[in-house]
Parts: sequence; structure tokens; C-alpha cells
Amino acid sequence: MSKQGIGTAARPCWFVGAAYGGTDDQTQRFLDESIWETGYENKYAKQVQSVQVGDRIAIKSTYTRKQGVPFDPRGQTVSVMAIKAIGTVTRNHGDGRKLDVDWTPVEPHREWYLNTYQRTIARVPPGEWKRDALRAFAFDNAEQDLKRFRNAPHWRARFGDDLVNGPFAWVKFYEAMASAILKFRNKRDELVTGIHQIADQIAGLGSLQDEFSDGTTGPLRDICPFTVMALFNRQTTESKRRNVAGKLAELLGVEVAVPETFEGLPVVNNQKSWFFSFATKRQPDDIERLWELFAQALSYADRKEEADQTPLASAYDAAAVIRGIGWNETMGLYWIRPYAYPTLDGPSRQYIRDKLGIDVPYNGPGKRCMGGDYLDLIDTLSERFEDDACPVHSFPELSLAAWQKAPPPPMLDSFPLNQILYGPPGTGKTYSVTHRAVDIIEGEAESDEEYQERFRALVREGRVCFATFHQSYAYEDFVEGIRPVLD
Repeated sequence: MSKQGIGTAARPCWFVGAAYGGTDDQTQRFLDESIWETGYENKYAKQVQSVQVGDRIAIKSTYTRKQGVPFDPRGQTVSVMAIKAIGTVTRNHGDGRKLDVDWTPVEPHREWYLNTYQRTIARVPPGEWKRDALRAFAFDNAEQDLKRFRNAPHWRARFGDDLVNGPFAWVKFYEAMASAILKFRNKRDELVTGIHQIADQIAGLGSLQDEFSDGTTGPLRDICPFTVMALFNRQTTESKRRNVAGKLAELLGVEVAVPETFEGLPVVNNQKSWFFSFATKRQPDDIERLWELFAQALSYADRKEEADQTPLASAYDAAAVIRGIGWNETMGLYWIRPYAYPTLDGPSRQYIRDKLGIDVPYNGPGKRCMGGDYLDLIDTLSERFEDDACPVHSFPELSLAAWQKAPPPPMLDSFPLNQILYGPPGTGKTYSVTHRAVDIIEGEAESDEEYQERFRALVREGRVCFATFHQSYAYEDFVEGIRPVLD
């Protein structure tokens, strides 16, 4: 079955997709024309140009399953990669897009589990046991040692023989909540009504009051799915989080038990727990964009089909321009499928850069990721996790490690009890004191606009009082004064 050339065992192999960018499966065309091509203008051009004549290559298809795999997945999603054809490269056209290949179909397709490659083209060199096992499986008809893979660091927390209820027992609940929320996409009035009823029963949901264009305020009339998840992922006690999560689970019909702990879960700032702005500032389709991202993200995570990457990246980019969403976009994706998407909150970005030596791309709005960058980063991190020497082996482990190393959030008692800002009129005292109030209570904001929004929210909640003294108010009335007390 193998078509090895001279010295191929010491050279990289290539695993390539045949359905990308929303196109139909091109496998049969590639076999008929003895070619392979990317379907993109520039993407992956460097990788394609580095392929050499004589290199071995395989057409693969990636997807997921929860049933019908040769081991007990315990209800978890399993990544699967089908090998559909193998061959040897006979010519590289040098354009970064097209190769000539002497193909041999693989019938029936052979399925490989767990360490699958989502990229359209993946380079797999020899020298590491998991890569060597995949090469032997694809090109030499070897069997996969599933026991060894299941118990490797990257997968043992989910599929290992000695599975224990570890720190990420919350994953099943979060995934079940996300799947249930999606069912309310077209009946959001029912969802919002239920959330307001919960808010009437228990404290801890935060403000659910919107600001409308006519200058009035009132109950929130629409909501996005990430904001629903954020209702029990705010900066509060775990008991309050469990209480809110339990009420929401009852509303949504989720029967998975509410987790006892929330280790490895980043939380939103209490003053920015919405993933969209007030009605006065948001665009008409902002909330719908977030629902689309939510739906595309669940579809891709649950199916892992390469053709789903393009619509997910587009939905990600459409949501990235929503006012004030920031890095919360990635936090929301992490909540709904923790093993599929990383959160790129501040501690996690720092950990990825400093501990893993991987750069987070900043090519998008507000110096954040574009959708394609985010998916590429997922592939890069996933490949790194499979290295047994890597300090973390999954996105939940990464998030937990990042937060364990992060400095604690600011506390009121870490600041001087009294502070005085002084200077002549017009030197920025009032401007500075609003920033300082936010710093003390919540930590630094990313922009002046965010400082102002968060300060106004603190004032509305009664956590900050801004007082201006009349000019006749004496110094002794405020700072210090000894006066007689008369009956």
C-alpha cells in the first residue's frame, strides 16, 4: 500500500485536506487529475512551496464523534481523522498552491483518533512517538495503539484508564448549557423573560437594565448567548455562581449537575458582563452577530469538519468589531467548548507568550486576533500540547495555569485609605479621579472610553459617589475641624 521513495522515512510527510473554504470534497478530482491544490490564493503558500518531490502525502478528512469509536469516550467528543488516499509528490509547481501526486486510494477509509490535524496542510516530520505512529498508520498500514494515546498527557484527563473527577468536572455542565442556549436562538423573548424572572428571585445577576435611544431606561429586551453564559461567570462567590447557574439550568432544561468548583474558568468584569453595548450605542445586528458566532463555534467544535472553518472565521471577524467586546469574544468561546477553544484573556496571553514561547497574533480590530489567526493559533497550541514535555496539555489546563500565575485582582485594602489629588484648575484632577476609582475597584481598563463607561456603571450601582462642594463649604467642614457640640 505504501509508495515510499528513497530516504522517505527520514523526511516529513504531509497530511492535506480536500474540502476547504466552503467547497465540496475534492478528493475524487484530485485522484483523477493526479494533483493536490490548496484552494487558497496565498494561505499556506510557504508550506506548499516547501514540499519536495518524493515526499509522502495523504488526503485526510477530520470530524468528531461521541459514539462508534473503538473505546469508551465517556460522553466526550472524540477527534477523528480519516485517511482517504496516500501518494508520493512527483512535482511541485512552485506557486504555493499546486502539487502533482501519484495517488493510491485507501478503501475503505482508515480512521485515526485523538491527535488529528485540522489545518488544510500539515507537516508531520519523524522523531516523536505520536507523529511516528501516525506516519506508520497512514503509509505502512500499522495499527494505532489507542491505549497509549488515551493515557498520554494530552488525553488522559478525558479518556485515560485511571480517570478521576479532576479540576475540570465543570466542562460537561458548560457544554450542556451552551447546547441548550442555542435552542433559544429563535425564541429569545422567552429566554429574556425567564432571565428577568430569575433576577427577581435571586441577587447576583448584575444589571439587566438597558439604555434606549429616547433617553429612557428599562429591562433588557434582547440578549446574546455569551451574555447568558456570563450571568454565572462574573466576579462573585462560588456559591452565588452555583445558585445562578442552577436557576438558568432549570430554565434551559439542562439536567447535568451544577459544578462544585469553577477552576480554570476566567470571569468577566462585573461592569462589562454584557458582550454588547447599551441600545443607545450598539448596532442593530450586534446581538444577531453574536448568535451567529455562537452557532458556528458549536458546529465546528462538535463536527471538526474543515469546511466549517471559513464560516467560523467570518463570524468571529463580524463579532470582533462589536463595541466593547474586546478579548471577551475568546473567553465566551472557551466557556461553550473548553477543549476546542482557548481563552485569550490577559493572563492566558501572557502564559502563551512567556511559558509556551508562542506569539499571539494582533492583526484584528483593537490589536486583537482575526478569526483566521485565532484558528491558526488553536492548531499551533494543539500541536504543542501533544508534546509530553509541554507544561500544559489542553486549553483548560492552560487557563488554570495562567490564572494560578496571574497576580491577584486589586483589593481595596491594597490602596491607601485616603488620597488627595491637588493642582490648579484645568490640570486634570477630575479626569484622573474617575480613572483612579476604576483602578481601585476593578483594575485597569484598556481605554479612556472604557474607563468612563465603567465609572458610570459604578456610580449607578452606588459603589462610587462623586460629590462637588459648594464654594462656601469650609475646609474645616471636610478635612478637620474642632467645634462645640450643642444640645
